[in-house]
Amino acid sequence: MIKNIIVYLCLLLSVFIFNIFYYAWFSWFLLVAVLSLPLISLVVSLPFMITSATNGFIIFAKDNIISGEDFYIGIACKKRNTAFCPLMRVKIKAYNTFTNKKENINITYGGSLRKAVFAKFNKLGKNCGCIILDAKHFKIYDIMGIFFIPVRTDSHISVNIMPKPQKTLVMPNYENIAVLGYKPKSGGGFSDFYELRQYQNGDSIKNIHWKLSSKHDDLIVREPCQPIYKKFAIKLELTDNSNENDSILAKFLYVCDCVFKNGSDCFVLCKGFNFVSLLTDNNDAQMYIKSLYNGIPYKECLPDKNNFLVYSIFGEREEVN
Repeated sequence: MIKNIIVYLCLLLSVFIFNIFYYAWFSWFLLVAVLSLPLISLVVSLPFMITSATNGFIIFAKDNIISGEDFYIGIACKKRNTAFCPLMRVKIKAYNTFTNKKENINITYGGSLRKAVFAKFNKLGKNCGCIILDAKHFKIYDIMGIFFIPVRTDSHISVNIMPKPQKTLVMPNYENIAVLGYKPKSGGGFSDFYELRQYQNGDSIKNIHWKLSSKHDDLIVREPCQPIYKKFAIKLELTDNSNENDSILAKFLYVCDCVFKNGSDCFVLCKGFNFVSLLTDNNDAQMYIKSLYNGIPYKECLPDKNNFLVYSIFGEREEVN
């Protein structure tokens, strides 16, 4: 490493100056010893460096973590046998696809790799998004950190930083998500709702209401129907502020959970994205957020915008349109 080389050169210069002003056998001995240090370090470290480079290394991390939790990056030996590494350094490029923030991470370690080694980088997990970790190669150094052997790795890891549900100040009015009416169920079959009407050619005999038919002297059938709900949509008013977006996504998860517990589905539209998604459960809500991180549509649909109730979520406030 450049830092180690600079330190060694400063030491060598100091010893050389000392040798000029203090001309004696001791100063010559000290100068020769300092000059020999890199070679001695290389000779002692080379077998371990070669072994470590042969075994190879990998980096890894959790697939999903909650925003604000500890963010760990792990390093492990590819082979399960124990390997001693004099000094190892890996440079990792981190990129958040949602916030467009980039950061370079350097991990340095020296010692025995019996099991995985973890380094904490909580700054990466501060904001929601998909963190892409790229590492092209490791460098295995000697004890002094001057000579090294490059080891190619090509590690490409993605970690989703998910929001923690946060209660909103203004909740949707579920009474407005009401049944507007009923319509014949496509394909017929069982239903909790029925409409009574006169028999028509082609109607199934199973659907005839015999008791009413006998009273009215006419065949009456029960036609299976399905309710027409007022459509509920959540609109995410995302901004350029990462902290506000974190708050919006956290409130979104909370509202979705309440809507699903109420027995309703919901549509989602997001500022800056040209698609509408239909969500039916909490897993859909999680997958929708992950799709936003990468700008990929999730369960895209083209709903009829009639009878739409839109609930907009902002970073600092909420309102129903």
